Order: sequence, then C-alpha cells, then structure tokens
Amino acid sequence: MLSLCVGIVAVLPVHAQFYSERQEIAIFRLSYYGEPLDPVPREQTVVQLGRVFRYERRVEARTSEIFRLAVGAVDEQIRSVFINLGRFDVIGLTQRLDFENVSAFADALRRYREATAEFPEAVLLGQQAFTAEELDRISGGFIVVVPSVSFYNLVQRDNGEYHATIETSFTFLNVENLTTIGQFFVETSGSDRDAVTAMRSAVNGIEPQLVFRIRQMDEFQLRTGILEVNRRRVLLEFGRNMGIQRGDEYAIVVPRVTIHGHQTVEETGLMVIREVREQYSIAELLYASQGPFVGDQLQEVPRMGADITVYGNALVDFAAERGTFVMGLKAVPSRGFFNFRPLVGIEIPFTDTVLGLLFPLNVYLGGEFNQYFGRLKLTPSFGFGIGGGIPFNQSVFGDDYFASHFGGSARLTVNMLINRDTMLFVEGGFARWVGFYDGLVPPEITRFFDGYGGILLGAGITFK
Repeated sequence: MLSLCVGIVAVLPVHAQFYSERQEIAIFRLSYYGEPLDPVPREQTVVQLGRVFRYERRVEARTSEIFRLAVGAVDEQIRSVFINLGRFDVIGLTQRLDFENVSAFADALRRYREATAEFPEAVLLGQQAFTAEELDRISGGFIVVVPSVSFYNLVQRDNGEYHATIETSFTFLNVENLTTIGQFFVETSGSDRDAVTAMRSAVNGIEPQLVFRIRQMDEFQLRTGILEVNRRRVLLEFGRNMGIQRGDEYAIVVPRVTIHGHQTVEETGLMVIREVREQYSIAELLYASQGPFVGDQLQEVPRMGADITVYGNALVDFAAERGTFVMGLKAVPSRGFFNFRPLVGIEIPFTDTVLGLLFPLNVYLGGEFNQYFGRLKLTPSFGFGIGGGIPFNQSVFGDDYFASHFGGSARLTVNMLINRDTMLFVEGGFARWVGFYDGLVPPEITRFFDGYGGILLGAGITFK
C-alpha cells in the first residue's frame, strides 16, 4: 500500500548547529511473487533476485502458497515500523511496486512532469496502474520507499522441522531529482514444526532489522543540539515528538575539513538517553574530549537495540574443594531502557557429560541495574533458570532438551567503556545450580547430575 510518511532530512553545515526537519515519504505496499494479483502457481517457478549480478532461484508452488498465508500482516508491520519510530506520519494507498520497476516508475513521473499534451488516464507499471491524480500526489517531492521480497524459500530438514528464508529489498527513490538514494536487503529466517509458523517467524524478523537499517541511513538519522548542561546531565532538543527512546545514544560531533578539502565530522563524546519528555530529553554523559557545551551538535548513534556479552566465570566451591568453569553468552535489550534492563542468556558449564550423550547448557532470565560514572559503569544483576543438556542422540532421551538442574546467580559487574562500541568488565558474585538427580548417580561414573556452584569470579566483553 502506497503510504505517505514524514521523514528526516539533515544537511550539516560547517560550524553550525543543525536540527533535523521533517519531510514527506511515500511507502509502497510490499511486492512479492505470488501476491494476490498473480494466479496461484501450480508448478516450479523462477524467482529472479537482482543485486550486482542477476541469477535464478527456484521455488516450489506449495512454498508460494505457504508464504502467501504467512505474509498477510507484513504490510502492517512495515508501516508500524515507520509509525513507531516516531518521526513518521503514515497514510496509505493500494499499489505495490517491484524494485525492478523503480526506474520505470521514475520515468513515468518524469514524463508526467514534462507532459505538455494530455496525459493517459492510467500508467501501467508491471501489474499496477497509476492514475494522473496519484502521480500528481506522489510527485510533490517525496522520497519513495519500495519494499519487495526478492527471494523466499522453505525446506524441511531431516528432523522434521521446516526452515524458512526470506530476503526483502528496500529501495529509496528521491522523487525531486528522480535518483536512487539507497538500497539495502534484509534477510530473515525461521524454523518450526509447522510450515506456515516457520514462514511467519521469518516474516516477523523483518521488523527489528528494518528499524535498525532505517535509523542507520544518514538521511534519516536524528540530528539535534544541546540546550543545557548540568555536570553529567545534558538536556537536548527533541523527545517523544521525534521518537527518541530511553537507552538511545547520541554522539557529540564537530565538523572539520580534511587536508584534501573534504567536509566531515569528528565524534568527540557520547551520551545515553535516561529520560524522555514530549519536546526534549535528558541524557547521561558517558565521555567527552572537551565540554560538552550548550550549542554542541549531536547525532544519533544507531544500534540494533541489544548489548551482546561474552563472558567466562569460575565457580569455586570451597566446601566441596572443586571448581567449575562456565562460558556464557548474554543479550541485554538497550533501546527503551536505562537503569533497569532485562536480560536473557545461555551458559555452558564445563561439567562431565553423560557418557558423551548430552551437551551441557543452561538457559536463564534476569535483570540488571546500571549505575553510570562516565566510562565506568557498576551493574548489579541476577538471573535464574534451568540447566541441563542437549542430547546428541534424541532417540535416547526423547526430548530436544533434557532438564537436570535449576538455579541462578547474583553478581556485581564493573564495566569500562573502552570505545564507542565496546566494554570490558570484571565481575564477582555467587552462583548455585541444584541437580534434580543429585546423588543418584555415583560421581565415579559422571558428575553431570550433581549440583555445583560457589563464589563467582569472571570477566568478559560487551558489544553494543
């Protein structure tokens, strides 16, 4: 569905503070092979994917039918991305446009603008007809966004699960000068025992990636300025009115000219949003080489929305006179949160396996509370979950996951921000995992079922 939106245009003049302004954008409905205008295919069909090279992939007719069942809400999801970003106002028409027809669409607009004679009642682009009134509405200087599924497929694996893959292209056309200003591809996947659910899972993965890629585009990044400074508290222009959220980060940028005469910007500081009001926001300064000062230029730092942490812990049980080493991976949502943030993680405890039949794996949920002191951050956190193992041979245990423990941990982490995107940390605390079958199996055979834990000491790295 063609949608009219309000976007962000930003041109940073040298030695001047700039505030992002709104501009209108038009968004077409998602185009895909097998969309309702096409007959349902009954045999293997060629799907064309064009990037730098053009090549063919083949998709079974049944896959197209399943995709069509799963894709029903995708237009609403794409529109909701622009709405929820807060910097877009969305209305809609009904057309779809394939990215391969973008040039033809631009030519039609050019002919419409230059037409001195009577223009046809409708212009056909692919299978979509555009009236003169619709072309007149679009040609008002928008950026046109063309979403199109360039490839999708569904395969059934040996274990009976279906695995779906979808590749979606987003092309951006500046209608004012009829030039393409950007294009990117979003590839998502999903798995499930049910084919339609697997495809829907892949469709649902489009939204979070699309949010990040839009915020990553220079044309749509928010640019604002500092209104007030009180030690490490910084007041900046824009709030909910432009879609700013807690946890968003903004860099202090200073324009400069290279030795070759090119204009660029240099980042001199970083801050994170702690409070959001309607017209302004309050940020916590993380670092700055100088200042910050009222009037400094700020630029949005796009993130995927979660911090990813890799860590190693040693659990020392002095009473049992033994220790356990644990490797872990943790994801902590950042966008929408400031002090308290939820977390989810997995751990691999280096305990004995059951005769090589189980791969040990703990899964846990929890939360953390962040206290900022510039680059230094103190984070008390907790987590609780289920421990067990993934069977190497499912026929032995009959499940995808064999639960054998429950427990959790409490820890205090000392983080140091070494650059804009990376933190190093050390931590200490206590962890305990209680075995469901503790003592039932002699330790001479395996210690996998025994409980373990103790004083926790560890270190790791976080990627923002």
